[in-house]
Amino acid sequence: MASNAASNFKRILVLGGNGYVGQNICHAALQSKNCIVRSLNRSGQPTLSSPPAHLAESLSQVEWIKGDVFDKSAREDAMAEVDAVVSCIGAFGSNDFMERICGDATIEAIRSAKEKKIEIFGFVSSAQVYDGSVGLKLLKSMPMHGYFQGKYRAEQELMNAYPGGHVILRPGFIYGPRNVGPLGVVPLQAIGAPISYVGTQMGPLSGIIQSIPFVGKECSSMVPVESVAKAMIESIWNCTGSVILNAEEIRKF
Repeated sequence: MASNAASNFKRILVLGGNGYVGQNICHAALQSKNCIVRSLNRSGQPTLSSPPAHLAESLSQVEWIKGDVFDKSAREDAMAEVDAVVSCIGAFGSNDFMERICGDATIEAIRSAKEKKIEIFGFVSSAQVYDGSVGLKLLKSMPMHGYFQGKYRAEQELMNAYPGGHVILRPGFIYGPRNVGPLGVVPLQAIGAPISYVGTQMGPLSGIIQSIPFVGKECSSMVPVESVAKAMIESIWNCTGSVILNAEEIRKF
């Protein structure tokens, strides 16, 4: 692990940094003082031609590494001389596929980071994990079972491997400017912000909405992508134990 005593710069590896949330985390890290950012992805540098304008300059400063997170040697090479690792890996598809990408990918990264003696590991999880997997157990018939179950398993691995040095964020739908290829930059905040307001700020109506299984949790847990990114980076660099933030806590950033 890199020594901060020997360098004024902090080094962070972002897994999945070329995705929507990952790009914003890379940006937030570079906005913090004296931070060097590296990202390991299957495709390397983002292929979208026009990222949101406020991210373009930051993304040009990231050290993009093309490699498969399931390749142990690629993970270990990417983790050389870093102070912290953040995983924001996620994907949608079949339940088996989502369990592998949302769970196994981060689990293997956690194990490699532990072997490399990296002290801090951050993970972007999901609001649905807490009430579903920990409490009632997610039924396989529920929407996106593999996604949430994978996140849950990754959380458990992280808390066991890093009992005194982990950051877990549990957001719901994450909104903000997002590049979706041919459509260009889509303002997801036009959808997320109003639903979030109705789900959290309208008194009794919000209470009724929040009582609806699954839907209520999602409506009350929507967060701006900028808040997710800032919450992760500030929590990583100030982490002295176990940090788990729900949507309300994330929005404070």
